[in-house]
Amino acid sequence: MKKFLAKIYAYTFFADFVLIYPLYAVMFSDFGMEPWQIATLLAVWSTTAFLLEVPSGVLADKYSRKNILFVGQFIRTFAFITWILFPNFIGFLIGFVLWGIESALSSGTYEALLYDELKKFGEEKQFTKIYGRTRTLSFIAILSASVLASPAILLGYHFILILSSIAVLLAGLIIVFLPKAHKTESTHEKEYFSILKKGLSDVFKNAVVFKLLFFTSLAFAFGGALEEFYSIFADRAGLPTYGIGIFIALITGIEGLASFVAYRFESLKTEWFYFLFILSGLLLLLAGYLFTVPALLLIILFALPNGIVQTIFEGKLQHAIPSETRATISSVKGFFLETKALVIYFAVGFIAQTSDYRNSFIVFGIIMMFVGLFYLLFTRKNSPEN
Repeated sequence: MKKFLAKIYAYTFFADFVLIYPLYAVMFSDFGMEPWQIATLLAVWSTTAFLLEVPSGVLADKYSRKNILFVGQFIRTFAFITWILFPNFIGFLIGFVLWGIESALSSGTYEALLYDELKKFGEEKQFTKIYGRTRTLSFIAILSASVLASPAILLGYHFILILSSIAVLLAGLIIVFLPKAHKTESTHEKEYFSILKKGLSDVFKNAVVFKLLFFTSLAFAFGGALEEFYSIFADRAGLPTYGIGIFIALITGIEGLASFVAYRFESLKTEWFYFLFILSGLLLLLAGYLFTVPALLLIILFALPNGIVQTIFEGKLQHAIPSETRATISSVKGFFLETKALVIYFAVGFIAQTSDYRNSFIVFGIIMMFVGLFYLLFTRKNSPEN
């Protein structure tokens, strides 16, 4: 198990050791992209993953999960190469289509591989703890890349994209050297549509799974989609360009801390996590309202409660779903996530185009507070612990 975890941790690190992470939105702006174009690019990224989420999950329940993860990273390498060769709207668009394919191939597949390998060792109860650690390593990688991006930007965006390509290709090579993945319990279903039907049935006929899946995807969508605009928000709030990498690094550091300690709160009732979701929305609202460089600290703090909620609910979901359709169901979560993220991308782009980015964060802070309040008040009796 130690060798397996060492390789998983290494894969996780290099998959996110991508120096372009904190700067690609600013890069788009520097290359002349308007707010609606940036929102469109992010929406295309999300739409591509959205369309391929469930099909890729079914394939991961049918074929080798580690091979699918390798193919995903190989494709993402070409996404960054495309941005180097064609730094314009069409080039960025093609790159995001490729990245969207990788997102779909990795989403659901990674969680399914991790859970079922832990199950093989009889350690599935440790999933939330181990998953939290992989997320922490992911954020450490992003933090490291963000810190390095600040001086590396002096050599230009192409240099940063080359380093990003090398990192994700290395992640793909690492995953290839995992031991042959453990076969899950057979459903005796070999055909694509049979696996798909079984997975969807497990989602929509099990009320607990559906509710966990819906809220988990919601928490990830708010955190993930809004994160794509953090660098622009910081730039508009007055933070110098050389400080953006450090700002993103601080956010990822807090996200890593949240993921690392989240398992310690597993015993709390679900209502406490809805309260944390409300708190996240309040921090976002205040950051948008103040819209100053010091207010960026509120965005950094936002990552703490939101990161805990994401990790805890991912663990709850994985414990609730069967192994034979684990990747399919996890990809349905990804499908829901990308659907919500798509709405958020377009909404932020529309609000920013008609007013400014500040109002986008205010609006979504209010929405998060209302969503959390709704779950807190109206789903208490239906929470899994009750």
